[in-house]
Amino acid sequence: MTPEQAAAFVNAQVVCAQAEIASMHAENREREVQDHTHAYDWEAFAAVPDKFGLHHNTVLQIFGDANCKAATAIHQRGEVC
Repeated sequence: MTPEQAAAFVNAQVVCAQAEIASMHAENREREVQDHTHAYDWEAFAAVPDKFGLHHNTVLQIFGDANCKAATAIHQRGEVC
């Protein structure tokens, strides 16, 4: 994966996570209006980034692997980055 592909992948995962959080928020709001308890608590919201592979170390690894592969390819071609 190139650095650009890594950035696109992480961005796509962020969009998916944001959509899920928005859906969870809407469900909680709907239940609040109906005088019911929330369907999702803080832990459920906090778990979303991990569900989409957006934990800090995972993202660093994705970019690190992409940059390492790109640097290796540049080095193999004899170019300087």
